[in-house]
Order: sequence, then structure tokens, then C-alpha cells
Amino acid sequence: GEDDVKVYSAKFINMYHAVTERKTRTAMKLVCVKSEDERVVGLHILGIAADEILQGFGVAMKMGATKKDFDSCVAIHPTAGEELVTMR
Repeated sequence: GEDDVKVYSAKFINMYHAVTERKTRTAMKLVCVKSEDERVVGLHILGIAADEILQGFGVAMKMGATKKDFDSCVAIHPTAGEELVTMR
């Protein structure tokens, strides 16, 4: 049920646009099942390169990745994808 779901989310402006007048925003959300060691069951991204980011993380999800697995990854900086492995 709803009590068994934990959602992590973030909204930010990509570093790519840090020095431009155009400030394209990105939104990300991880949906986890608490009772299954926070297994990631949903991943939503709106923003630049969302398709490329989702493709890689989709493999991890198919393998049953948990929030702890995501947290144990080294973030590649500066990228939008790093947000998914540093969410709190």
C-alpha cells in the first residue's frame, strides 16, 4: 500500500545552463518499496538527456537494484545522472 512506498525527488537547473540565459529545469523521482529493502520500482525524469539516463538505470532496475545500490555508486560530476545516486 501507500505506506510501503518511499519517494525521493529533486528539481534543479543542469550545469550545462549555469552560465546561459536559458535555464532549462530538470526533475527526477525515484520510487522505492520500503518492505523490499527500498527496491527501486519507478524512475521518472523530465529534462535534457532523460532518454539516455533512463536507459542505463533501466538495466539496474531490471536487476532488482535498491536505493542502497544506487547510493553506493560513485557519482560522475558534473552530470544530471549523478542526482539519482546522491538523492537523500
